[in-house]
Amino acid sequence: MSGLLLCLWFPGAALAGEISAAGLVFSDAEGGFVLESASGTGRLDDPFVVVERITGNGEAALTITGLTTGFGNRIATAHLTGFALTKVVRNDTDQTWQDFPVELERHRGEGSTYDDGLSFAQGPHVTRSIWAEGFASGRVVDEPHDGLVFEGGTVPPGGTVTLHLVVTDNMPAGPIYLVQRRLAPTALLLPGRRRPGATPS
Repeated sequence: MSGLLLCLWFPGAALAGEISAAGLVFSDAEGGFVLESASGTGRLDDPFVVVERITGNGEAALTITGLTTGFGNRIATAHLTGFALTKVVRNDTDQTWQDFPVELERHRGEGSTYDDGLSFAQGPHVTRSIWAEGFASGRVVDEPHDGLVFEGGTVPPGGTVTLHLVVTDNMPAGPIYLVQRRLAPTALLLPGRRRPGATPS
């Protein structure tokens, strides 16, 4: 009986978390965190809400698939596709977070560039609803890579930070990645606008 239980347990334990919500699929297949839930529709008044626990001190990349022309734009910008996302992130490490840098990637390991169509709603005459509960200020960096840095706060082990983001894609093709890094990459250290509690373009 014990041998049978082991055979049944290990395959399930190896599976990554994958949750579908209103046309998109969220996954923790890249590792570094545990995806606990996903809900919502991606509209500004009903954003996707993704709950996760970051368990390591390296990168934690949320994989998002299903963003196509058929998905459309749910945040009323001029971009081909777009959605609102709230990330509720628990610090399940032994370190206190002094900041929270986030970057978009079209291809894993390569930052999103200006001409790939993927961004945090970059564009003229766009007010971006981007802010964090737990950090006093934030910066949006559009070039050379699409990134955010939330600062002015701390998240101790066991604490939680909530990020409010908008993501758009004018050339949707395959999965995209929302990557959190323990240390801000060089691209995110460029000067950017800063405003307590929000970062409009």
